[in-house]
Amino acid sequence: MTDEKIQPVVDTAENIEPAAQNKISSNEIAKLHRECAKYRNALKAFNEEKATTQKQFDEIKTELNSVYQQKREQNILFKLEKSGCLKPSLVLKDIPEDCSDLDEFILVYQKENPFLFKCPKTKHGYSFRGNRASNYSSSQQMNNYIRSALRR
Repeated sequence: MTDEKIQPVVDTAENIEPAAQNKISSNEIAKLHRECAKYRNALKAFNEEKATTQKQFDEIKTELNSVYQQKREQNILFKLEKSGCLKPSLVLKDIPEDCSDLDEFILVYQKENPFLFKCPKTKHGYSFRGNRASNYSSSQQMNNYIRSALRR
């Protein structure tokens, strides 16, 4: 065996016998040209449709990313406000994009910067003032207790 590669014989117009070349009529050639043009037009329309679809996909993807970013920021702002942050928009800028545990980060940040957070007030239930009830009967006092508990 030799190292030469075997090349297949390609049938070109020179290799085809002259009698076979004459057998293809001009009608058949025109028919093949029309069919080829039809496929070219279909391919062109498909490529245009693909380009518009790709453009719409890119626009929707950027819009989705912006909505996702806004949702993330709103969640962070909510958690900061819930923890008693006085300036959540300032703290939002300090939070890294790849923060995996947001609650842990807020706790650490709160310990490092206590001046940005206020102490939460503890509520002890209803606010009934008993000095007003001194002239009431026991049933009227009970009504006042119930109304103040229901905040009416």
